[in-house]
Amino acid sequence: MSLIRRPLSASHALRAVILQLLALLALGTMAHPAVAQDVGANHEGGHDGYREQCNSSAPAVAITACSKIIEDKREDAEGRVIALQNRGFYYQQQGDLDHSIADYTTVLKLSGGRAARAKIYQNLGLLYFQKGDAATALDNYNQAVQLDPKLTSAYINRASVFMKRDDIEHAIADLDRAILLNPKDSELYISRGSVHAHGGDQDRAIADFSKSIALNPKNVLAWRDRGLAYRAKGDPAKAAADAKEAIRLDPSMAGAYLDLGLSLQAAGDTKGALIEFEKAIQLDPRDSQALKARGDSYLAAGDRDRAIADFSQAIAIDERLTGAYMNRGVAYLAQSDWNRAIADFSSALALDRNQFAGYLNRGQAFGANHDRERAIADFTQAIRLQPGAGEAYRQRAFFRQQSGDNVGAIDDYNQAVALNPNDAEAFRGRGYARLGRHEIDPAVEDLTAAITLNPNDALALRFRSSAYAAKKDLKRANIDRAAARQLDPTAR
Repeated sequence: MSLIRRPLSASHALRAVILQLLALLALGTMAHPAVAQDVGANHEGGHDGYREQCNSSAPAVAITACSKIIEDKREDAEGRVIALQNRGFYYQQQGDLDHSIADYTTVLKLSGGRAARAKIYQNLGLLYFQKGDAATALDNYNQAVQLDPKLTSAYINRASVFMKRDDIEHAIADLDRAILLNPKDSELYISRGSVHAHGGDQDRAIADFSKSIALNPKNVLAWRDRGLAYRAKGDPAKAAADAKEAIRLDPSMAGAYLDLGLSLQAAGDTKGALIEFEKAIQLDPRDSQALKARGDSYLAAGDRDRAIADFSQAIAIDERLTGAYMNRGVAYLAQSDWNRAIADFSSALALDRNQFAGYLNRGQAFGANHDRERAIADFTQAIRLQPGAGEAYRQRAFFRQQSGDNVGAIDDYNQAVALNPNDAEAFRGRGYARLGRHEIDPAVEDLTAAITLNPNDALALRFRSSAYAAKKDLKRANIDRAAARQLDPTAR
């Protein structure tokens, strides 16, 4: 049996979708609260002071001042609406979304213009989205674009709701509308490019990021995101070039060094990648992805202790970092620390039950720890996830054979050989299982195939020697035994 250690590479991680969510829109200038200019009576007692505080003070002071205006029955409707929208803005700043929603809902009842109402619905959509109520947010965005089909922000924010639902088609459609309304906005192309990349269409993503760069060559995010798309497409050279440009534009961007390192790693430059990961960690010591990537480099170089240290630190920062558990488990597996390996693979699988490599690796660890039943169960799960993976059949066959189930082992070896006719270990295993069933000629045939594929397989030579001996062909048995001992002096 050969150990199969499948680390998860950071270069294969799903890239994050970046949508440009807008802040609350104004009924005029809501993002910077509107100033009530000679609205309502100039009542005694400092009402002008309340107006000033309602528009430009710290949230707590502003909320109090706005409330005074709202509660003043002598104030006219327009002044009350401005105070309500400002108070709603400050409640949102404080994180008091329910009171913010209540104020905007009241404003909605008092406002008559289509454009003004559209902005209110847009603001309510954003607030509900912040609350995690995507359905109500979507309803409000729908109302906003129905009232004002040119309200770009509503399309952008509605696209965010669609992305939360993994509805790529509708998210792209909304961003298409936003770009038609604002074709010179470089940020919109980044948003649409990010959605394309998330949907796996790297060519369209690259086109959008390139358009953003053409509109604004200093937009570091566009360079970085295009590099990510190039790497996802399998072009590490272009990915590295874009990451370098992002670093030139912003030398303090830790993530760009991580991107450059991952691109160099994908190109086979492990040493160069390690240098970039070091820079990323120096700039941001709590970047769990950079720590995990550096751990991957150490693991590839055979420095398991440093790899384990980095994976452990990454997990301490982000306990849901599946790849760090997986690769730390791989390092423990290589150190024959079966219990720690099993614990890490189990943690990774608890976070994602559909990891083929997790079951394959944990099955190896269970088997090495003499728990054949659990090993077989894990290989069975691996086969369920990837029925075309011959190695999972081969591994399950090995432990079935160890358990005395030669018939089941031969069935699995048959699958392994059918999926990969060059799998020398599968031929060797099937030959040994057939030898155990006294099927001597088929055993010799399989072991000969294994030796043809790997002439240095001392174990296959030793098994074939036993098969020849069973056929009373002592000359060939002795030749194979001698060849096995020459390759492995410890062979009996």
